[in-house]
Amino acid sequence: MLYEQSQKMKHTKSILFAASCMLQTFVFTHAQNPIITHCYTADPAPMVFEGNDSLYVYCDQDMNIPGVHDYYYMDRWRVYSTVDMVNWTDHGEAMPRSAFSWMKQGTAWASQCVKKGDYYYWFMCCESPKYAWNQIGVGRSKSPSGPFTDFKRSPVVTTGTMGDIDPTVFIDDDGQAYLYYGNNKCQYVKLNSYMINYDTSIGNKGIVTIPMTKETFGGVKQSDGTIDGEDCMEEGPWLDKRGDNYYLIYAAGGIPEHISYSMSKSPEGPWEYKGKIMYDQNTGSFTNHAGIVNYKGRDYFFYHTGWLKGGGGFNRSISVEEFKFNADGTIPEIKATREGVAPIATMSPYLCQQAETMNSGIGVEVVGNESTGVYVTHLHNTDSIRVRNVDFGSEGAQSFTMRFASVQRSGYLMVRLGHAKGKLIGKFKIESTGGESVWEEKSFDLSYIPTGIHDLHFSFVGTPSSEGNTIFNWDWWLFNDAPSAISSVELESGEGQPARWYDLTGRRIITPKSGIYIRNGKKVVVR
Repeated sequence: MLYEQSQKMKHTKSILFAASCMLQTFVFTHAQNPIITHCYTADPAPMVFEGNDSLYVYCDQDMNIPGVHDYYYMDRWRVYSTVDMVNWTDHGEAMPRSAFSWMKQGTAWASQCVKKGDYYYWFMCCESPKYAWNQIGVGRSKSPSGPFTDFKRSPVVTTGTMGDIDPTVFIDDDGQAYLYYGNNKCQYVKLNSYMINYDTSIGNKGIVTIPMTKETFGGVKQSDGTIDGEDCMEEGPWLDKRGDNYYLIYAAGGIPEHISYSMSKSPEGPWEYKGKIMYDQNTGSFTNHAGIVNYKGRDYFFYHTGWLKGGGGFNRSISVEEFKFNADGTIPEIKATREGVAPIATMSPYLCQQAETMNSGIGVEVVGNESTGVYVTHLHNTDSIRVRNVDFGSEGAQSFTMRFASVQRSGYLMVRLGHAKGKLIGKFKIESTGGESVWEEKSFDLSYIPTGIHDLHFSFVGTPSSEGNTIFNWDWWLFNDAPSAISSVELESGEGQPARWYDLTGRRIITPKSGIYIRNGKKVVVR
């Protein structure tokens, strides 16, 4: 994000972009970008961790309210993951601003997470609560989705100056970790093995400044704000490596920003300016912040826009494009599109799917964290959730199981194929469980058996309770290829039975052990 010297210009731009965004509508059934639609997200940091099948994106949540917060206001960091590039799991408030006593409220800005050893380290930037300067800290967790805690209990970088923002962390092949950062400057430190301090024997007490030259960044910003040269770095560095080449990607050119990059044969430079990647386009946001990642053999470019309905320069949304490196290792021009990327896998409806895994969410909210539980809430009549590319197979599903909590006596979940006016396959009555934190699992028969690959559209009917402003809270769902009805109880040995077995939530069991199961539509006790 840009700073006080640019605030007036940015505020003017935000008004213009907000006005244009009022004329836009988010095309629910076609647009893949932005990838998160139930809240505003910015400054994406995509990561893939060894031994983990998911792609994770770490970001901050824009929470600007016109007339209340008219500048950048973010008070929490969020993390999302995917296994198919079109359905994203919201892991909730993985690192709240309140975890850091030494940061100013509303300044939970850009971040990036890396793994070293048994821990995940999430580096973030913020303002000091007492002084007008920026600082960089780190949270730590044993899980990539948190929750993260401030184990250092103080900033990693705090120089008493402005511009110490937008950290990017890269661990080289030799295990050395580099922390790059900067606004109107580009600096780095070499982190120690514990990832909380840095080597003070290099640079200026450990801080190395990259020369802001035409050779390095394509241009130099003059004192009057003009650019001497073709380009210049502004902020948001991203450090990465492919083969023998190191890449330094950054927001460039002042306001509005575009994305440029430089290359080197060393993570310490010298850096050679290579040109623009994403030119300034009418995306509704006058800033940009990029990161690249290779996932399952494909390269992806993440950035942010103001495309989400009601969005703009201070309420941004993450988008993604697939690209291929040029034969010489350079990066081609990448255009921002509404279409985004294609799915690389299908979703199985016969596995337990979190309600907070979605392709689009309109009006809903995701709350909680990985320790206390993450779930979807604030469900109203006009709200909906879509998931994409769900494969029911050739035989199809016959029933639906979900875990929910509600104080309402009458509410409904509507399930359709494709879109809001698609084939209705189930209308499920959601009755009170005795409280919005009293969870219950229940199965329902479908009114139509879906087969093949479909998108799913979930919508809600009912009046939210005055206690929690939601029709119900929703934890997870799955489909079953057997009816929900239980006709009788039998005793079985469980051995050598040529049958389909399910647990009581309808999940398929290959080899049943002792317990109660569903076999061929009947409830049986296995001994």
